[in-house]
Amino acid sequence: MPRSRPAIRAFSAAAFPIAFASAVFIAAVGLPSTDSDTYWQLASGRWMLDHGELLRRDVFSATITGAPLGIGEWLGQLVFAAAFAAGGWAGVVVLRSLLLAIAGFFVARLAHRGGIPWWISLPLSAGALLVSRITWTDRPQLFTLALVPALLDLLLTLPGGWSRRLVVLPPLFGVWASIHGGYLLGLIVLAIFALHSLIADGRRALPLAAITIASAAFTFLSPAPLEIAGAAIGVAPPRFIAEYFATDVLSPAGAIFAAYLLAILGTALLRGGTLLEAMLLPPLLYLGLSAQRHMVFFVIAAIPFLAPRLRSLVARDGRAPELPAAVATGLAAVLLVAAVASAPAAPAAPDVGFYPAGALATLRSGSGVLLNEYDWGGYLIFNLPERPVFIDGRYVPYLGGVLDDYRALVGLHPGWRDLLDRYRVSEVVLRMARPLAVALREDGWTVRAADPDGRWIVLGRP
Repeated sequence: MPRSRPAIRAFSAAAFPIAFASAVFIAAVGLPSTDSDTYWQLASGRWMLDHGELLRRDVFSATITGAPLGIGEWLGQLVFAAAFAAGGWAGVVVLRSLLLAIAGFFVARLAHRGGIPWWISLPLSAGALLVSRITWTDRPQLFTLALVPALLDLLLTLPGGWSRRLVVLPPLFGVWASIHGGYLLGLIVLAIFALHSLIADGRRALPLAAITIASAAFTFLSPAPLEIAGAAIGVAPPRFIAEYFATDVLSPAGAIFAAYLLAILGTALLRGGTLLEAMLLPPLLYLGLSAQRHMVFFVIAAIPFLAPRLRSLVARDGRAPELPAAVATGLAAVLLVAAVASAPAAPAAPDVGFYPAGALATLRSGSGVLLNEYDWGGYLIFNLPERPVFIDGRYVPYLGGVLDDYRALVGLHPGWRDLLDRYRVSEVVLRMARPLAVALREDGWTVRAADPDGRWIVLGRP
């Protein structure tokens, strides 16, 4: 029994983060996969597992066959493919839920730092996860969502000078650089903390500065350390992908983001800010305003500065009511058990209502170049590998040619018929309401299959 007491005390001390992470897991594990990019990510990982090498050139499309591909997410793709190989779609869902739970755990730790009462830390943590909801897609980006709050928690709890915890950072960044391009955001955060420490602590900050340099060096161990620059083209205007649109503060997630921004500014005016937040938050604010998928990182970084100021404003006497330790520990234990018990109930199949699932048999019997909807490309890559796609969600390889031609085709821009001939398109699978689908029927293309609910149509060249 005495040996178990340290573990019990540690569990009790982490009761709030454990409870919050467990609740996040339970909420996430019941959601089926829906994202179109999940399919090509899984197909890429599956190809690498099957061939024992990195996927450096396109093998999935009819329009950019053999073109060089970015491999900056190869390790993340392998992990998701391994989860699928081990547990099917349920394995993917459990992996997603686990990564979100890790994110939730460290977000809750940030919100609960210094004994912030639960009735302040819980809404702040929940708000961050609500903003992140738009990124709950089964892709390697979830690793960055988990690692950024973990990194912030580590940096905020570091003592001055040397700490053995610093040695974890270089290998962490070495692995992160092969998982997702978000490692660059992590490096920026680390560099800001190092610069702040140099300003505030002088020579005592030299270990952190040295570790920052070492962490940056370790990212070059990745097979493609500089590919983030190429991917950045995809977020430069004009943008085509919804998640890279500028933040809309009238959307639910955007409104919460705006609330955190107003709260951090308002409480700073009332209680004063710090040099660290003045250095850290503006770059993350710019990132969040530039693309809605990045809003969550500003929100997460704002929490450890916002929470104590809210406590000082609400609890003027310095004391705040808190749950009894026994109640908090018991609740955390119940939620943790419930989270573990919920894992076997993960959806065993994705939600394919958005995709032309009923067209697969018809498409499988066809041949030639297939023109497909952009949002359906990944689904077709995964479920119909024998028919190379025209375009898919990988986006960057299609820039400067195929993407423009695709938009001209589906938009019936001048010369669209010439494009059909140039690409030798013999079959299309499109939304039934697409102007191109209507025009092709008027031109005599044959209806090979059609969705009874009017969602998709397969047309063959006459």
